Amino acid sequence: MQIKDWADELFEVFDEDKDGVINRSEFVELIDCLLKEKGIRMCETIFHKFDKNHDNSISKDELIEMLIDLAL
Repeated sequence: MQIKDWADELFEVFDEDKDGVINRSEFVELIDCLLKEKGIRMCETIFHKFDKNHDNSISKDELIEMLIDLAL
């Protein structure tokens, strides 16, 4: 599976209110799922790093960038 396909699936699952972005509470769930016990401690730092436009949400493009960065 390619990163974009994985991001599309993750985005579909974690954008619970289907507003086209992942808000903070949805992001916490996403990070918890991906990083397990490390997730909560790292969540705020990661959120700020990848919320490039500082709109307090993660767009699909920002999610793709995050997945690529975390995978490397």
